[in-house]
Amino acid sequence: MIEYHKDKEYIDLKQKFNDYYQTDLLPILQNSERLRIKYLCGFVVLLFLSLCFYPLILKAILTNGIYADNTALGFVLSCSCLIILLLGVPVYTYKKKAKPQIMPQFANFFGTFTYQYQSTINDRYLRASGLFAEYNQNMGDDCFVGAYNDVKLTVAEEQLRYLKRDFRNNLIKKNVFDGVCVLLEMNKTFSGRTVVLQDRGMFNKLYKIRDLQNVKLEDSVFEKYFEVYSDSQIEARYLLTAGFMERMLKLCDLFEGKYIQFCFQNNTL
Repeated sequence: MIEYHKDKEYIDLKQKFNDYYQTDLLPILQNSERLRIKYLCGFVVLLFLSLCFYPLILKAILTNGIYADNTALGFVLSCSCLIILLLGVPVYTYKKKAKPQIMPQFANFFGTFTYQYQSTINDRYLRASGLFAEYNQNMGDDCFVGAYNDVKLTVAEEQLRYLKRDFRNNLIKKNVFDGVCVLLEMNKTFSGRTVVLQDRGMFNKLYKIRDLQNVKLEDSVFEKYFEVYSDSQIEARYLLTAGFMERMLKLCDLFEGKYIQFCFQNNTL
């Protein structure tokens, strides 16, 4: 594990962020705190009213002897759903108002960014990458678009789902991916496609990507974490330089070996 608290670059960056926090972020967060308390009070009031009136509604249905009736059951379920939706309104409204104030200013510490609430990376990039199983629903949350060190990039929270109906017409939702996607323009020109997946150990031989061949690299540590596939052995080695592989290993270390995969295609990563 890399000891980041002893790394000079990390220490300098942390000090710069602490200064930035005091001058730029803290005033916005203090204003947001007032907004949070306002909507928290609204949530508490709605919760109190729900706790008061919901039992009365149930009691009225039960005492009238119609609890076995499907209409009464539907009414109870409708009331339950309505209460849940009402309780969610203050939370959703606060997020919608507070995030556009806080997030762009936070991201600007790292470069010049615009913030887009509930936005996603274009599906054509995600599908072409080969990193995800089949999906037909793409939902986003926080999305940042901008540049860092003159490199254009998009950072987005993505939730990919596959929705289908069973033989009874019930909707089945399968989570394909729930995490962060990063799309950036490379400063190298290349025409092929190289996909780097998490190493699956003995199961690597069972996993194939159409039109791509397995690439073996000299870096044994990188090979331990990742399995590389490409339509060009030469281009794969051109892209996966020693410096790049070292940075990706640091990223794995920073995220404690969490599931990290990436794809080079159309001059993007």
